[in-house]
Amino acid sequence: MKRIVVVGASLAGFKTVDALRSNGFAGPITLIGAEDLLPYDRPPLSKDFLLADIVPDIDFASSSWYRENNVELLLGTAASGLDTNRKEVTVGAERIPYDELVIATGARPRNPFGELPKNVFTLRTMDDALEMRLALRSSKSTVIIGGGFIGMEVASAALDLGHEVTVIEVAEVPLSRNLGPETAIRIGDHIREKGVKLACGRSVSQFHGDEVLTGVTLDDGTHIDCEVAIIGIGAIPNTEWLASSELVASPAGIHCDDSGKAAPGIWAVGDVSAWADTDGVPRRHEHWTNATLQTQVVASSIVHGSAQPIEAISYVWSDQFGRRISILGTTHEADEVRILNTVGADFASLYAQNGKIVGACVVNQPRLYIQARRWVSEGKPVAEIAEWNEAVGLTDDSAVRI
Repeated sequence: MKRIVVVGASLAGFKTVDALRSNGFAGPITLIGAEDLLPYDRPPLSKDFLLADIVPDIDFASSSWYRENNVELLLGTAASGLDTNRKEVTVGAERIPYDELVIATGARPRNPFGELPKNVFTLRTMDDALEMRLALRSSKSTVIIGGGFIGMEVASAALDLGHEVTVIEVAEVPLSRNLGPETAIRIGDHIREKGVKLACGRSVSQFHGDEVLTGVTLDDGTHIDCEVAIIGIGAIPNTEWLASSELVASPAGIHCDDSGKAAPGIWAVGDVSAWADTDGVPRRHEHWTNATLQTQVVASSIVHGSAQPIEAISYVWSDQFGRRISILGTTHEADEVRILNTVGADFASLYAQNGKIVGACVVNQPRLYIQARRWVSEGKPVAEIAEWNEAVGLTDDSAVRI
């Protein structure tokens, strides 16, 4: 019977194991993880985890689940090498044999700043979040470097903890790379109204503090006093341990076909992987739901010999500043964007390409979210959507409102 080894014990690794068992695979499975913790859910680390009085339980399953499902856990040591000829993974001094290998080693936060004073953080692991949680609760001022979703979620938590918060973003509008200027401007306006300072078109040139952070200087010479700083400027796939293997990897991740196969008997899922899109170009999609869908495809391929490529629309969400932002489909390749009628601070953006809906961003409004999901899934022509014709059309000229 085949032995399957899964390297990486976060979302994609756990979901792969779960999907293999759900698909009827009864053979031995080994799950390898660099952390000495049971696999846990990472999205709460930038949200509820920072605010809860008691550290919440975010494990995917208890230790008994792994025993009951005959899953061998090798935790606390990262994989350091792969021999594709001998079909072995190196973990510490051990060589772990496999018949099928699934790589789910994820990505790590990008940090180009080098050695830094204490209380400057990146966020990826439970340990990162615990240290950040302690620092936030013992201070009153925070700088967020990078206006992406993780940065904004931490900014929201810091604001709830009573901090003076400044977000520093190199783009002219935070989140504009993800959502376009039309939508991002409205989200930025809400963030300002909540009391967060936005320093857009700026970057950090220096951190201050001999041992503990006291402030940062921006590229235009502006100095900002702060006790905590969070770096959230992208991620780098964890592929270095595969350098001596024959797998193809790039800054996007391990190159795979549209079923997640990287080589015979080797698959990759989650943030470490770059699956071939419909145009054949390998791309990384760093979303919780996308990683889950990928594991289902790979598990079915391993167990049944074939599986349908992912056809579900992309979905990602962000909880920040009292609102849920839901993003569906493609929001960065549209040739037209319209903002639907707003409900207070809530609104929705529809993204169209060649006259059909390809994406949506819905702020709260769960009923509208369900409707928008159907439009995106069907590729609904804009001519058939009354809301589109009643909405406000915006151009890039709107982006001047910084």
